Amino acid sequence: MTIRELHRKSFNDAAQELSESDDRITTYETLKEFAKENIDCDRLFLAIHILKAIWENTADYYDYDYCMGTLDAPSPLLVIKDLEEYCEQEETRNETI
Repeated sequence: MTIRELHRKSFNDAAQELSESDDRITTYETLKEFAKENIDCDRLFLAIHILKAIWENTADYYDYDYCMGTLDAPSPLLVIKDLEEYCEQEETRNETI
């Protein structure tokens, strides 16, 4: 999806579509499930880290790299502008005069 296409969609539609192609975009529900799994595996420090982040910054969608663990905190994605970095760059024409 390009930035131009992004701005033609609703936030939820765009976030859902981008989340299918970019693992960094995740949902509130998925993060809660991840925290539960970490509780069950006695990785309480990671569960607390996730739960604290989503408690303090409630949103439907987040940017979070699951591979980074506590080195990364879930960041809320709230508006279309927050999704621009996940889009493909617009192709520019290099015209000669």
